[in-house]
Amino acid sequence: MTQKFCIFCNSSGLTKEHFWPNWLGEHIGKQESAKYIEGSIQATPKLDDSDEIINTRSGGVETKKFRVVCATCNSGWMSALEEKVKPILQNAITTCDMRLNEQQLHFFSKWIVMKTMLAEHTKLNTSSTPKVDLQRFGEKQTIPDYFKIYVVKHDMNEIFAYSRTSVRLGTVATKAAHIDRTDNNTQATSFLLGKLFIYVFSCTEPTVNILNDFKLNQLKRIKLEESRQLCFKSLKTLEESAIRRVIFALDSFINSPRTVSILSG
Repeated sequence: MTQKFCIFCNSSGLTKEHFWPNWLGEHIGKQESAKYIEGSIQATPKLDDSDEIINTRSGGVETKKFRVVCATCNSGWMSALEEKVKPILQNAITTCDMRLNEQQLHFFSKWIVMKTMLAEHTKLNTSSTPKVDLQRFGEKQTIPDYFKIYVVKHDMNEIFAYSRTSVRLGTVATKAAHIDRTDNNTQATSFLLGKLFIYVFSCTEPTVNILNDFKLNQLKRIKLEESRQLCFKSLKTLEESAIRRVIFALDSFINSPRTVSILSG
């Protein structure tokens, strides 16, 4: 079974388009470090365990495609947003020393959220963003309040990759509402973009507060209501082991004793 309607406007007539902008592949050529690494982990907690499905794929950055949006969205507001962030992406894959002003930061944040929403639909039945929020983003590029964006530099060899974990989470007080539900409400998506590592966490269950467990203090949180600029040059650089701990933070939490106590009461 495949996606039949556009995730942003619910229209038919989907087009198969590149996940990463075409010009990225043209810009970097056939570099080994430019191979994308795609991973997804879906866990559905039950009363006493969780079913986990792990999938990984890799390939040239210019080959990754998706079929989840319509031609109108893709060639319209999505293309316009891609063009606005092009200088930012170019800097991220080269010197990574750009200082983003407030407007550029807003465009960059919207681009990150757009890619996150696309990533959650590359595998059917693992999405966690409600349709109403997807359509609101398609109409006005409004970022849901529960999306939290973090950035930092990395020293890994890979320059393009993403990994995603999705799950349904609740607390002791709300567990009855989650038993036997198969739709996800929580996701963690990680991107390598040139020298940048981008981490996006979203959870639509307001009683779940677990980010303190993830040790994200080395990463820069983008808060659009407070941030007026973002300087790539001043970001901290994390080594590979630290980056991987963040990538698998939600997965580790799912399998931790603390999660068992939440699920089983």
